[in-house]
Amino acid sequence: MTTVLIAFILLLILAVPIGYIMGISSLIGLFQMGGWEYLEPVAVSLHSGTSGYILVSIPFFVLTAEILNQSGMTTRLVAFADSLFGHLRGGLSHVNIFVSILFAGLTGTAITDTVAVGGILIPAMKKQGYTAGYAAAVTAASSVIGPIIPPSVVMVIYASILRLSVPALFAAALIPGLLCGLGLLAQSWVLSTRRKYPKSNRAALGTVARAAIQATPPMGVGLFILGCILFGITDVSEAAAGGALYAILLGWMGYRSLGLREIWQSMLNTVVLSGVIFLLIGAAAALGWFITLSGVVEETGKWVASLDASPYIILTLVDAVVLIAGMFIDVIPAALVLGPVLSPAMTQLGVDPIHFAMVMMVGLNIGNTTPPMGMSLMTASRIARIPYEACLKDAGWFICAEIGILLLVTYLPVLSLWLPQLLGYTN
Repeated sequence: MTTVLIAFILLLILAVPIGYIMGISSLIGLFQMGGWEYLEPVAVSLHSGTSGYILVSIPFFVLTAEILNQSGMTTRLVAFADSLFGHLRGGLSHVNIFVSILFAGLTGTAITDTVAVGGILIPAMKKQGYTAGYAAAVTAASSVIGPIIPPSVVMVIYASILRLSVPALFAAALIPGLLCGLGLLAQSWVLSTRRKYPKSNRAALGTVARAAIQATPPMGVGLFILGCILFGITDVSEAAAGGALYAILLGWMGYRSLGLREIWQSMLNTVVLSGVIFLLIGAAAALGWFITLSGVVEETGKWVASLDASPYIILTLVDAVVLIAGMFIDVIPAALVLGPVLSPAMTQLGVDPIHFAMVMMVGLNIGNTTPPMGMSLMTASRIARIPYEACLKDAGWFICAEIGILLLVTYLPVLSLWLPQLLGYTN
């Protein structure tokens, strides 16, 4: 196992893509354990890891996000949020976060949120007098909400690896995701008030009503997907396909802002991103097979069970591990590597796997904002046309708010388990 860890860290330092790192590390470990004979089933693991029916939903979720971007529906969400919050001190800052909450239910990916919302609001915030660093920081921090509020690509992958119910995870994520949004709105209000950021005139009631009507059909995409899943109308893959079709018809026939060129570009982008995701899943399946054979899961479970501490103290230590991992590894590979090791160990301590999944999801997604990786923060800084380092101070305030929400989710299981229990997904 030591050789595999050394290889993993060296390849990470050399900036080798994480999918190849997981694949190469698993091959090294398997060869060390049993020679060429142990390498033969790797191809089977790669295939079986990516052939689950539930994973069919991933390209459709990605396609839905791309269609929404290409058709410009995000601008209607921005206009609606601005009519609600624009008159408050630091109005565009609150608009940025609220749009991310709305957009999260449509896409489920942090980078998509950053590009779509940041491309519109970062230039607007700079023009109104916000610092570029603050505009980038609030955009990146709010993108964390995207993979938490369902539908979520990361949760589908996590559920497929650990054999958990996707509807149960989606139901469990609603309250933690909304809490993240509220925490960021509170932090935004404090900072905007202290710095006296600008505000606009209060929108008339008619303006709010018109903006709401314009924004309702795009918001219906997320409600359609989530409603079909949570109420058992369709399975996850069928709901994802229906959501993609809904978005295409809405952009093409409803708003008439989506043509064949935009649909084609959306499909190309979907193929590229889905290919990357499935490479990660396949490599993680091979790595998971090695981890199982090596006995790491069993040994970790024994070690955790032997600790003379309450589950909450151990969960706090796990929070620290997850946050550190998120600083260096992207969310999907981090979930694929840590989930199979930590989840069984925590289950032995009596921690509900759905509750622990929410701890993992919130903790790892904070990594989208934390240095040195922080892909959302890097993307937002590029949109703001400033160095990455210029965002870090402002981002720190929002990261603190998100860590506070992580601790709430960790210590109060009811936040994650109440809605799944209400809908009958857990006991």
